[in-house]
Amino acid sequence: MVSTPTGTRISLTQVKEFISGASFQDMKEILLEVLAWFKKHNLGNPFNYNRAFEFIVAHTIGYELLPVGGGSDAVNPDDPNDTIEMKGTEYLGESKTGKEKSHSFTYNGTTKKQTIEEQEKYCYDKIMRDKYHYWTMTDYSTGKLIKTLKVKNTDVWLLIWKKWKNSFYKSATNADGRIGGSISTNDLKKHNIPYEVIIH
Repeated sequence: MVSTPTGTRISLTQVKEFISGASFQDMKEILLEVLAWFKKHNLGNPFNYNRAFEFIVAHTIGYELLPVGGGSDAVNPDDPNDTIEMKGTEYLGESKTGKEKSHSFTYNGTTKKQTIEEQEKYCYDKIMRDKYHYWTMTDYSTGKLIKTLKVKNTDVWLLIWKKWKNSFYKSATNADGRIGGSISTNDLKKHNIPYEVIIH
């Protein structure tokens, strides 16, 4: 149950039913209220940097969202040294043969350094900052989390550095000069990388 400003008690189900039938004007007001709520709790802008998704996933797996620009995405409230990196993508379902489609998770917007040696150290420290990276698949049509993959930082590094290295040499043609790359679930299978699956 939640309380309205006038003290009326309404159920979460009623809130969700209202949102599902909201007009465009209603949704505008709802989203502005969400923005104000995030600001009130010092959580940043929910519409930037996947903050809303990070908030949802963090609280689903028992973590708390950290301020924007602090490096790690979330922290274990019982252990300040247990921080995590989070990535998300839309759940694509299965192929015609019944196999789950490959899902990609992006590591973009990384600052470019002057030399490849500097770049490798910077990127390595960035990936290794958090022991585990959590990759979440969400069904956008139903608004439901499907699953989260818990991948060790050393395995993320194994997969991403080659792509970041290629991006380093190609970044001169990018509009902002930054480097980036994506890792897919097919990459995990191809390299026989173990990971934990959290079903939601």
